[in-house]
Amino acid sequence: MRLTNLFIFLLFLTLFSFSLSAQDDLMFETISIPASDELMLVGDYYIPESLSKTEHPTVLLFHMLGGRRSAYEPLIPDLVNAGYVVLNADLRGHGDTGGNQEWDLTVTDVQVWLDWLREQASVDGARIAILGGSIGSNVALMGCANDADCVGAIALSPGIDYRGVQPESAVVEGLSERAVLLVASHGDVYSAESVEQLLTTSTGDVSARLYRGSSHGTNLFRTNYDSVSHLILAWLAEHLAEVET
Repeated sequence: MRLTNLFIFLLFLTLFSFSLSAQDDLMFETISIPASDELMLVGDYYIPESLSKTEHPTVLLFHMLGGRRSAYEPLIPDLVNAGYVVLNADLRGHGDTGGNQEWDLTVTDVQVWLDWLREQASVDGARIAILGGSIGSNVALMGCANDADCVGAIALSPGIDYRGVQPESAVVEGLSERAVLLVASHGDVYSAESVEQLLTTSTGDVSARLYRGSSHGTNLFRTNYDSVSHLILAWLAEHLAEVET
């Protein structure tokens, strides 16, 4: 009897764990692809079953310095349920990607991911945007600017210079004909001042939102999730909308 009860309890735990990993039918595949130096880049690729047979807009996610891709777990269900294919990647030197933190190579890794996405049957290669947090937002801005078909980028707490990753020319020049959303907190002074500078020097389609408090990067999900997620989804809906021909 005790063994039977133990079996039922273990079965319950297994089913409960599975339901957590597949909540809202968000099944994903973990992808590993080689970078230019053969380092294996790792990310999670989300495609709801209802989207698997047609091309859809896609969002590529990059986390903060010292973080990993799990930082986007609160946002991913909202993105996928809104109709976006999502690729959530660990930057080099972080998480399952591993290796060293080499930021020039990290920026070139963006193109590796974009090229891989455009090979996928469920991805509309002309409707891809990149979202990043902190130094990941600088990487997102620069990587998008380097790719002529990237629609635009969302930057959560960008900085004019994080460890030599400097996105100003990407915003002012590379993305001058595309779209950028800059988000920061007033109390996160360096990032708030960086957003002001980027907004002032750019002549493109750049919008900005500053929140109360001092939350930085993906930590904004902890303090302002409803507002930040709605802001992101509204921006994506506008800029990744299907172009009617």
